[in-house]
Amino acid sequence: MKNLTIKILTVGLTAVLFTGCLTACSASAKGAEMNNAAKIEQNEANKELTGPQVTVGGWNVPESHEVTEEHKKIYKNACSKYDGTGSSHEPVALLATQLVAGTNYCFYCQSTVKSSSGPLSPVIMYVNVNPSGEADFIKTDRDFFYDNKGEVVPGGWENAADPSITEDIKKIMSKATETITGEEYEPVAYIASQVVAGKNHAILCKATPSTKGLSNEAKYVILTIYENLDGKCEITKTTNVSIGIQ
Repeated sequence: MKNLTIKILTVGLTAVLFTGCLTACSASAKGAEMNNAAKIEQNEANKELTGPQVTVGGWNVPESHEVTEEHKKIYKNACSKYDGTGSSHEPVALLATQLVAGTNYCFYCQSTVKSSSGPLSPVIMYVNVNPSGEADFIKTDRDFFYDNKGEVVPGGWENAADPSITEDIKKIMSKATETITGEEYEPVAYIASQVVAGKNHAILCKATPSTKGLSNEAKYVILTIYENLDGKCEITKTTNVSIGIQ
C-alpha cells in the first residue's frame, strides 16, 4: 500500500512538472513572438522615419526633408524649454534622425525675427524625443557656415530672408552642376547671398554619389556658387556640413 501511494504521488508530481513546463514553454514562445512582432513594427517605423540613406555616426538622412506638423510640434516643445517660447526660429528642413534612447532630430532652421541689419542667422538645431514622448533641446550649431557668427558686415554675406528653393535657384544649381560627375546635389535650403562683381550664392544641399559601385551614403554640403553678370554659374567652393552631437 505504501509503495502504491509513493507511485501515485510520483506520477502526480511528474504530471504537475510536465504541465508547468508546457505552460512556461508556451509563455516563452508567446513572449518571443510578441518581441519579434514589436521589433518588426519598430523596424518598419524606423524605415518610415529615416529612409534608407545613412550618414556617418548613425545619423539617417531622410528621403524627404519635409517638416511635418508632428515635427513642428516636437521642435516647439523642445525649444520652449530652451528659450521660453520656441518661436525665435522655425524648422524648414529635416536633415537627419538618429535612434538612441528615443530619437534625435536634426533640423535646419530659419529665424522668425529680424535684427536691425536684416534676418538673424540660420541655425542647425538638435532635439531629442525620449521613449516617453517628451521632447528636449540638445544643442544649436550657429557657426556651420559663417566665420563671423552670422553677423552681416559690409561686403560680407547677407542671410536669406527666405530659405525656399525657388525656380531661379534651381536654374542656378543646374547651370553650376551640369558638368559635375561623381556626386548629385539636391538643394535643401537657400542660406545666403553676397554681392560682388555679380553674385555669390550659398546653398545647403544633400549630396549623394552618382558613380556606380560607390556606397549610397548621403551627406550635406554647402555649395558656394558664383553667378557672373552674364548669368554664367560655377561652383567656387564646397563645404562639408558635419551632422552630429559632440
